[in-house]
Amino acid sequence: MNKKTLKLEVIGFIFTAVLGTLMHFIYEWSNNNSIIGLFCPVNESPFEHLKLLFFPFLIWTFIETIKLSQDKFNVYFAKLIGIVSGMFFTLAVFYISKGMFGKNFEFVNIASFFIGILAAYIISYNIIKSSKGNGLINGISFALLIIIAIGFMFLTYFPVHIPFFKDLQDNTFGITKQL
Repeated sequence: MNKKTLKLEVIGFIFTAVLGTLMHFIYEWSNNNSIIGLFCPVNESPFEHLKLLFFPFLIWTFIETIKLSQDKFNVYFAKLIGIVSGMFFTLAVFYISKGMFGKNFEFVNIASFFIGILAAYIISYNIIKSSKGNGLINGISFALLIIIAIGFMFLTYFPVHIPFFKDLQDNTFGITKQL
């Protein structure tokens, strides 16, 4: 069982890394399509870049849940803890490096994305294999994942005017500059 789970987590890491990297460009490639902007970054804010990790990870979560449904009951719980941890690690690397050096380095931003993915999958793997959680917690976790996804979409159109949501290149917020 753990071998199957490990294999799925490794494939998920690759899937998330590749799709997340592509998503960085898809919004622009789509001619700033507002539907695409719900799932892909619409600007260079830290908030929008978390979509690169969250949405591919969420897609893989649904795939993995189907593949593990006969074996494990805690996949949504594991994935919720994993993705929240992954986003935390991504932001921690980004803000610590910015605080240490006073500016952003592109290679650090890219590395923070991959560190976040790695953390998310390591943590979710360890929770899945330990079988922690139960049906109720798994159901609540599924609901929270959907709420987070809706939150990303809502905040793309109605961002809070704080630095976390500010485009680091042109000091605008959200998708509204394209509307």
